[in-house]
Amino acid sequence: MLMKRFANELGINHLRSARSPRDAALLLVSRFVRMFGFGAIAPILVLYLEQLYFSACKIGLFLSLTLLGDVVVSLCVAWTADQLGRRRMLATGSAAMAGSGLAFVLTENYAALLAAATLGVISPSGNEVGPFNALETAMLGQLAPAQDRVFLLMYYQLLGFVGLALGSVGSGCLIAHLQTHRSVVAAYRTIFAIYASVGFIKILLSVCLTEATELEKQDQGASAVSRNDADERRPLLPTTPTIRPSRFSPHIDILVSPTGRPSKSPPRIRLGLVIALFGIDAFASSLTPASYVALFLQRIYGASIEAITTVLAGAALRAVVFSLGTGALVKRLGLVPAMVTTHIPAQLITCGLAFAPTLPGAISLYIARTSLSSMDASIRGTLLSAMVPPEARTRLLGVVDVARTLVATPGPFVTGRLVEIRALEWSFPISGGIKTLCDIALLLGFRGAKLEF
Repeated sequence: MLMKRFANELGINHLRSARSPRDAALLLVSRFVRMFGFGAIAPILVLYLEQLYFSACKIGLFLSLTLLGDVVVSLCVAWTADQLGRRRMLATGSAAMAGSGLAFVLTENYAALLAAATLGVISPSGNEVGPFNALETAMLGQLAPAQDRVFLLMYYQLLGFVGLALGSVGSGCLIAHLQTHRSVVAAYRTIFAIYASVGFIKILLSVCLTEATELEKQDQGASAVSRNDADERRPLLPTTPTIRPSRFSPHIDILVSPTGRPSKSPPRIRLGLVIALFGIDAFASSLTPASYVALFLQRIYGASIEAITTVLAGAALRAVVFSLGTGALVKRLGLVPAMVTTHIPAQLITCGLAFAPTLPGAISLYIARTSLSSMDASIRGTLLSAMVPPEARTRLLGVVDVARTLVATPGPFVTGRLVEIRALEWSFPISGGIKTLCDIALLLGFRGAKLEF
């Protein structure tokens, strides 16, 4: 009885409720493999560019333009995925990821590397970039019933953290081993070769997905027919209230149409608020990507690459443990309160990271910050999925990812300038302060709002 309740709290039973468990498993594996690749290169990206003797300003510009290129790729893919095929677009993005890794192996030319990072898929932060998150979240949202969606996305995020941790620690151990008989640059190139192979693995996983992950035909064509039929049968006056209580929680409602069906029009003002705040939050995150955290630990505290990758891996693994409580927290508090409750303390810790007197102190604060802030990722996807109908989900999630990345674009360049003036540590208080204000605005904007998840 106790084990059954424990499994229910962790959402294990909900994983089996997917319409196609095989596709759900493939998407979760794809997330794990991709984040393994991102985790492998994130700690070394800035360090590698420094080894090639690029200036701090050039490195900051490189990372910013990488994010800008990601905007274009993500927007094009997300906007056409439902027409051209979600699986095909996932495979295309995976090919771009593989191409980027190969470019970093084959050349040291700044312009060539910039072109590969801009047109391909490179993650300076270790966080999600490219079109993958929007496509996979839309697929998982379609595969899972509404009441199980938060748990499926929770495990999607959890496996991402596991992959990130293993990629980071594996990268550090391999570099330490290779440096005994190779140059630092050659060791770093080996990691980029592994990153390219991850892209090829993802192509194979994308090809193995089934039709169940594509937008259903009735979602594409039935909406117009159902609207015409509803117009013929609709009474002159509504027979149901505009807002009805949800069956999931007395604190959660959804918008419904006069026919009693969920409304196809999301609450535009709140949706715009969410997109704007998530974008500003992304800018704050881009000030302190894992690449610059690695540089911070190396320059301020003299940490080795092994220590840096171990710290990043440890933070990701702690995030896994904390992520397991996301579903239970949402059930008790609701989407927005759960997000804000974990995020604000994390950002206050971020502000304090700049003032840590020793390396152990900085490591402790960084791990605590990552553990708490990780819990909002699956909640964010669930919140957006709850606000839009299935046929609009891929495009909207793609637009949100694009908006977040676009606003984040100047962040690495700003941090690069801080590096030039020897003020890298101040990127943490700036980032934490902006994120805290965003959380407060989100809480106020959704005060009294009721959404079904």
